[in-house]
Amino acid sequence: MKTLKQQIVKALLPGIILLLFHMQLYAQSDTPCNAPFLAVNTDTCGFFLSTTIGATYQNDVLNGGTPPCASPGAPDVWYRIIIPASGAVAITTSQGSITDGGLAVYSGSCNNLNFISCNDDGAGNMMPVIDRSDFVPGDTLYIRFWKGWGNGTGTFHLCVIESHSDCISASFVCGDKHFPKCTYGPGSHFDAYAGNNCGMTEYQSQWLTFNFLTSGTFQFTIFPDSLNGGYYPDYDWMMFQDNNPAYCSVYDSSYAPLVCNASSTQGPMGSTGLDISGVSNSVPAGPGNAFCPIMNVNAGQVYYMFINNFSLTSTGYFITFGGTAIMNCNQTTGIEPMEALPLFLNIFPDPVINTMNVQAGVGAEIDIYDMEGQIAKRIRMANSSSIIDVSDLHAGIYLIKATTENEIAVKKFLKE
Repeated sequence: MKTLKQQIVKALLPGIILLLFHMQLYAQSDTPCNAPFLAVNTDTCGFFLSTTIGATYQNDVLNGGTPPCASPGAPDVWYRIIIPASGAVAITTSQGSITDGGLAVYSGSCNNLNFISCNDDGAGNMMPVIDRSDFVPGDTLYIRFWKGWGNGTGTFHLCVIESHSDCISASFVCGDKHFPKCTYGPGSHFDAYAGNNCGMTEYQSQWLTFNFLTSGTFQFTIFPDSLNGGYYPDYDWMMFQDNNPAYCSVYDSSYAPLVCNASSTQGPMGSTGLDISGVSNSVPAGPGNAFCPIMNVNAGQVYYMFINNFSLTSTGYFITFGGTAIMNCNQTTGIEPMEALPLFLNIFPDPVINTMNVQAGVGAEIDIYDMEGQIAKRIRMANSSSIIDVSDLHAGIYLIKATTENEIAVKKFLKE
């Protein structure tokens, strides 16, 4: 007679086998004509695990010939995508058992490939990225990956996402937003030049664009996601103002920004932006003040922001906006202005151990975010002051955001 444990294992075995089946590595192909289609993510991108194990190296014409980078010769695998309407795509890789890879992309048909681009170490940690905004919308793009600089096979991670690395493909924003991964490269255009006010160069970049319904003050803060032990990467940025709809098509990397900051933010804090603590509208590279002063904006003005991950990690960031000016959430036609309601937010003590006192407007929704952008706790204020238990939170830096119908306030605090 079977024991209870044996009966349970027998009952669960089909489900376990099914689970293991679905945990297999992502499908791969040894040839371009059998390459699986991948979805192009539009906003956030999760890296999936893939492998070159079992593949072979083929460099005949039908298989793309010999790629001109990363010392090809190791077994390679193929994928394909359909280029989105923007024409902007980033294919980014990260390490698995393969710690140095090569990446090439091709257009055409699977048996008549046209080489476009090849990359070796652009994604950091000796892994490749191909990031361009000049692909042809609707075309099929063939993606080829191999272990660089030597023979052998192994695993790697791959991410395909619609790119925002160039001004012409800037993300429209009108409020706080978390970008969980910096999965881009430099794009098709060199957007930062050492001769501009801040003296920064381009690494992993992203462009944002926004405009305003009402005039007033404007501020923002970039909170990088932490790496290990509260150690943050170095984010730099430049901001431009131009109402010309064709601005991005004529943008030049030597343009002097309206305001910029390339001061080193690498370390235990990591934040940068526009803040009352700022002392200069143009902070050059190197140690210095990570914030520029709050600025005044006018209704209808259009802004472009270039954000650069100088540390060349794939770490993302949380951007929050503040000030009295109201951002426009209709990209094309605009909406009627709303009356700005001042929102007070105060927290103490900071640092906090077990409980914290939060003061905000009655009915305000309180969200506490970890530095990966995930909501760790949410409450609604029944009174103007509430005691929140945070004893269940891990030690580290968090964001607390208070939201009403028309206004947002954000602060950072340390949980010990």
